[in-house]
Amino acid sequence: MLAVAVLYLVAVASIWLALPILGDRWWPGTLFLFGPRRIVALPLLVIVPAALLVQRRAVLPAALASAIVAGPILGFTFSLRALTGGADSHDLRVASFNTGSRAMDIDRLKGFVAETRPDVIAMQECSASEPELNAAFPGWSVHVDTGMCLVSRHPLLKAESRDRRDVWDQGGHGAILRYEIALPDAPRPSSEEPPGMRAFSLLNLHLETPREAIEALIHGLWKQAAEHDRVIALRAWESELARQWVDQAPYPVVIAGDFNMPVDSAIYRRFWAGFENAFSRAGLGFGATKRTRWFGVRIDHVLAGPGWTTERAWIGPDLGSDHLPIVADLRWSGTPREGRAER
Repeated sequence: MLAVAVLYLVAVASIWLALPILGDRWWPGTLFLFGPRRIVALPLLVIVPAALLVQRRAVLPAALASAIVAGPILGFTFSLRALTGGADSHDLRVASFNTGSRAMDIDRLKGFVAETRPDVIAMQECSASEPELNAAFPGWSVHVDTGMCLVSRHPLLKAESRDRRDVWDQGGHGAILRYEIALPDAPRPSSEEPPGMRAFSLLNLHLETPREAIEALIHGLWKQAAEHDRVIALRAWESELARQWVDQAPYPVVIAGDFNMPVDSAIYRRFWAGFENAFSRAGLGFGATKRTRWFGVRIDHVLAGPGWTTERAWIGPDLGSDHLPIVADLRWSGTPREGRAER
């Protein structure tokens, strides 16, 4: 029993170490990255009881393996900030929500906003029109641009959209928008700004899905590896475009949206690991934002740029989409021109 427990520990540790390297780079890694990872935990149903009842020396490797499976592989996050963070301990509350490309239930969204009280909501695959959102949130700033919506209780100073023809010409479907939003208590980028003006930059992203790559592998495993590589290259290129827009932001930056990748994706680690992931920093639980019939995965994120610190992050309720909203409380704790996040 001890040998079995040790071999299992070695196996799950190898998966843990290999996933950030191979996921989104080699097709088996991609299938595992977006698949039902809980299958890896099935041997524990036998190993743990056997270790407790048959050979106590196997308890330690079984416990270590359980911790690796629950944490790094399945993505369970534990943070004292999530337990101790106060409801009002923040300067900015950001919500991100992929509405699921179906007709939006405005009443459910209004109820979520009334209960959660976000300062800004970035939405992807948003089917609502600007007049609908203006009617639902009178006095708020609203911006709608081809499936991407922003609702902010603070004034919207500027909105820019990355030319999607560049993405569409490559076969992609991604969207990259950058907003400049006034916020009385946020920092200003330079002394040239008008007295009293404070603002931050918000990136609203909806990056390319890996669905086509995964479906190609399922329907023709060996023959479709080239299609997988094409889609993965497109996803990396889109992230590079989005990262360029982040680096050019004039104000302290917050990034929100449907990244279509978990935090252990090789693409995520290349372009986004230098930012503070709100749920990884101050969340509690597995944090799945995208749900299928059998499992969930955390592919929607709020990222805090230099100077911001996450106080609390949580997953919101079901609002009628196949995604759940993610909410993050951020506090400004640095100077406006701190260094950019590492790439």
